[in-house]
Amino acid sequence: MPSLVEAVVKINFSDDSYCGGCGDEECYSCYPVHGDTVDTVVLQGLSEAQSLVLMSDIRAVYSSLECIFRKDLKCCPIFSNLKNLSLNEYWCMPDFRWLRWILEHSPILEKLTLQLFCKESKSKVEMIGSPDTMERTNAISEHLKIVEVKCEVVDEKMLNVLKFLSKLSICWFRFQF
Repeated sequence: MPSLVEAVVKINFSDDSYCGGCGDEECYSCYPVHGDTVDTVVLQGLSEAQSLVLMSDIRAVYSSLECIFRKDLKCCPIFSNLKNLSLNEYWCMPDFRWLRWILEHSPILEKLTLQLFCKESKSKVEMIGSPDTMERTNAISEHLKIVEVKCEVVDEKMLNVLKFLSKLSICWFRFQF
């Protein structure tokens, strides 16, 4: 989709979508479609977007969605036009590998928004930060100016997210409760 400017992808969990590496050769989540030369399914198609919102049900970690994104990440699409990215907690769990990956593959990213552990996009706590220009890591875009984190409460899960972001030299300058 080379002319894609903005995309919003919301994927909800379905008990029917479960795939735990079933080994069934007919399973589209575990095996590529015969004759299909493209190994990526979702992310390559979104890689030309300038603004991208990716929201997935956290339960999808254990669904076929996990298999699809795992395949996509191996293909390493570059989000060469992506300036604004909004993600939910799905992309931070369980160990931030997907968040790190997507940040490393977004070379001109300017704004990152994390909507974490909120019901229906409502947040009670908002934090705004930016990378420390003196200690910026190679893991994030040199163009990144704003990082917003929105959540309902600051609990242990949120503190882990903030610790991860601090490893990327994100400095917080505004909190709103």
